[in-house]
Amino acid sequence: MKKPHLKKSIKAFVEAAQIPEDFLKGNILVTMEGQERIIIENFKGISSYTEREIRLVANRRKICVAGEKLRINNFTKEEIEISGHICKLEYL
Repeated sequence: MKKPHLKKSIKAFVEAAQIPEDFLKGNILVTMEGQERIIIENFKGISSYTEREIRLVANRRKICVAGEKLRINNFTKEEIEISGHICKLEYL
């Protein structure tokens, strides 16, 4: 069991470091720009990649981006940027 003062210290650190609460909870953050571009943050890796489907692994789920002429524009430890004609985003 966490002590109240430790919980307050952790909360103060998170606020001071400006760490998004979604990131701490392990939530996946998705930003879409129309059907042409999607940015996904807070994932662990790529499980498969074709120009019709890109599957990602996250903390508690898998994500599938489906479409046509898909490609990965940018890939870092923090986020992935996918472009092409995006038809579907699915949480598996």
